[in-house]
Amino acid sequence: MPSIPRTSDSEDPPPEGGERPNWLVSVLVVVVCLAVIASGWGVARLTLGHPLRPLEVADGPESRPPRTGAPSSEADPEDAESYVAVAAGLVEDSAAFHITFTVDDGSAVPEGSQASEGRERPDGPEGGEGSEAPVQERRAPRVLPASGGSAERAAGAVPAAPAYPNVASGRGRVMYDATAEPEFDHFFTTTEGQSVYRYDVGDGQLMMTADRGLKLLDPPSEADGYLCSRGFGSAKLHEILETSPDLALVGLEEVDLRWPGQRSTHSAYLYTGTFSAKVGGYDKDGGVNTLTLVPNAEFELWIDEQGYPRRLDYRAPGGFAESYEYHSFS
Repeated sequence: MPSIPRTSDSEDPPPEGGERPNWLVSVLVVVVCLAVIASGWGVARLTLGHPLRPLEVADGPESRPPRTGAPSSEADPEDAESYVAVAAGLVEDSAAFHITFTVDDGSAVPEGSQASEGRERPDGPEGGEGSEAPVQERRAPRVLPASGGSAERAAGAVPAAPAYPNVASGRGRVMYDATAEPEFDHFFTTTEGQSVYRYDVGDGQLMMTADRGLKLLDPPSEADGYLCSRGFGSAKLHEILETSPDLALVGLEEVDLRWPGQRSTHSAYLYTGTFSAKVGGYDKDGGVNTLTLVPNAEFELWIDEQGYPRRLDYRAPGGFAESYEYHSFS
C-alpha cells in the first residue's frame, strides 16, 4: 500500500508546553491507514496527486434522489426568513447531500458567462399578507450583472486583480454521506490548476491535502471547520438569515440546474436581497485554509416547494461572485 505523504520534509521539533504531542498525530495517521485497508475508500483519496473523482462525472448519490412530495414544513413561503430557515434545517437534517459551485474572483468575466446577458426578474410581489406568487415561465437562472468595474475589466481597461487574497476563480463540489468514508469531502480546483481536497473522516477529525501532502487539522481553525465539515452545506443560508437586511420573496418560477451530468428543473420560490458572505480560500504560502468576508453582495436564492434550496447566485461590488447548485438530498 502506498504510504501517506508526510506533511513536512523535516523532522518535527519536540513539543513545547501547551502543544499536542506529535505521537497523537502519528497514531491517528496509522488508524486512518488501517481504515483505508478495511473499508476500501482508497489510498488515492488521500495521496497527493490522485484526484477523488473527475468533476465532470455525475457522481452524486444517485440512489438518493431529491425528495419530492408534500412540503416538509408548514412555513409560509411569503415569510421569507422562516422559509430560508426551513431550508437550512432540511440541509442539516439530511443524511446525504451533493452540492456543486463556481467561484469568480472578479478579475475577469468567465468564458460563457451570462453576466452580459441578464434577464428581468419575474414580475411579482415582494411578499406580504394576501399576496400571491405567480408561476413564471421556465428559464435558466441568471447570473447577477457585474458591478464595481467588471465591465471595464472585461474590456481590458482595468488591470485584472483578485478582489480578495487567497480566493481564486474555479469550481468545486461537496459531498456528504453519513454512511460513507470519509463522510464529507470538499474538492475545489482553480482555473490555474491548484486543487485542494478537504475531508471530515468522522468523529470530527478534519484533514486536507493540497500541495503539501496530507495534513491533520488539529486543532482546526474557523476556516477549517467551515470548509471541511457538513456545515458547509447550509452555511450560506445562515449567512443570509444573519446578515441580509432586505430578504424578500419575488415569486415562484422554474429553476434549471445545469452542472454537467446533473441537469434538472425544479419549481422554486425566488428570494432576493443583499448579505455578507463568508468565502473559503487557500493560502499557498502558509498551506492553510482561509476565510474571507465579502460584504454587500446581491443574491438570488431559489428554494423549492418542499423547502430544499436549489440554487444560489450572488455578486459583490468589485465583481466577485459565486454560484451554488444543490442537486440531491436524502
